[in-house]
Amino acid sequence: MKITRQFPATIWDKYKSFVEGAVRQNEPYKVKDIEYWRESLLTNCVLYSIPFGFFTCILSIVVLLKEGQLFIPALDVVVLTILTFFILNKRSSSSTRKMVIVSMFYLLATVLMPFLGSFGIGSIYLMAISVFIALLYDASAIYWSIAANVAIYTGCGFIIYFKLFESPLITHYTLSFWLIYSVNFLYLNVVVVVQIRHITDGLEKSLLQEAGLRQDLQLEIEERIKRNEQLAESEGHYKSLFHANPSPMWIFDDDTLRFLQVNEAAISKYGYTHDEFVNMTLKDIRSGHNIDDLLDVLQKLRISLEPVVNTAIHRSKTGTEFHAEVRCSHIPFKGKEARLVIAQDISAHIAHVQAIEKQNLKLQEIAYMQSHIVRAPLCRVIALVDLIMQNKEEKPEAEVMEYLRISVQDLDDVIKNIIYTTHENV
Repeated sequence: MKITRQFPATIWDKYKSFVEGAVRQNEPYKVKDIEYWRESLLTNCVLYSIPFGFFTCILSIVVLLKEGQLFIPALDVVVLTILTFFILNKRSSSSTRKMVIVSMFYLLATVLMPFLGSFGIGSIYLMAISVFIALLYDASAIYWSIAANVAIYTGCGFIIYFKLFESPLITHYTLSFWLIYSVNFLYLNVVVVVQIRHITDGLEKSLLQEAGLRQDLQLEIEERIKRNEQLAESEGHYKSLFHANPSPMWIFDDDTLRFLQVNEAAISKYGYTHDEFVNMTLKDIRSGHNIDDLLDVLQKLRISLEPVVNTAIHRSKTGTEFHAEVRCSHIPFKGKEARLVIAQDISAHIAHVQAIEKQNLKLQEIAYMQSHIVRAPLCRVIALVDLIMQNKEEKPEAEVMEYLRISVQDLDDVIKNIIYTTHENV
């Protein structure tokens, strides 16, 4: 029982696969646009039309042969053969298949109406052709299909009116009734086709919008992937610059002043481990009298978005204090605003500056000696020498010579002091 139920389904699946392989284009559609749906609709039409067409054709041939008709059954066989050949031929393009289908249906409608004398069967084919064209062709083809239907009904009207040949139409319809039937059918034909076209136009616009949105979404996804890659690369560069930087660096929370991240240089300089750092605050590496300065700097940083640079006295784990130049700036860290610090030990620089300032003071003292202290004994020596020279014929007095000796001794002492001071600074 199970095998019996599966057997028709298996046959149908094989038949469906065969038809789809023959009718569908070799290259798959990248986007499901209106052409994709037209191709899919054509495939479904062929899929169901072939078996039902064969059944209808066989039934029509049997009935018409009993009625003594030979031309119509022969035409049915020819039309069905041509349709099957072109539709299932993989070399046939989609436009060729559609053209053959439309041509064969128009041929059937054109022949069946005058030869069978039936308005209904021909009108069914004409309506089917109009719907088929409205679904599978552009708007211009619809006008041609309506014009063709008008021409066919007009031709049949000429047959009735002028009795061009022996046709059942002449006996079944008068020209007035034929015109009434034709006008009503054409009105219904136009209404149906216009509505179908309205639906297909709306579908096409929706598909175009969907394709545009899909393209925009794809571009946005690609852009987001690119940004994520750049962000990952930037994050890698940041980690490399942060952790491998030779200068001590850390990130701290602006509210709690707690360390959030430190690099290896900070661990080496301050002597704390990473775990110890993340359990400390900035106050733990500052000397006691620098806490107020720290709070002032943080207040300036909260007001300004620019980096703040200041000098502070830091303390290592061993208690050693040193001068540090601290550059503090804003940085996002794990979704929260934080502060990034780069610290430089400038103790040697400050000691060098202090030594230069001390030397400058000594030089100022030497300059003072030269300009004031040296001038006093020197002026006395010059005055005494002038006095002696004025009385050179007389022997210098002992008192004058004593003054001269004292002045020279004072000048010698001053010069020795300058020499000593100079050597002390060198």
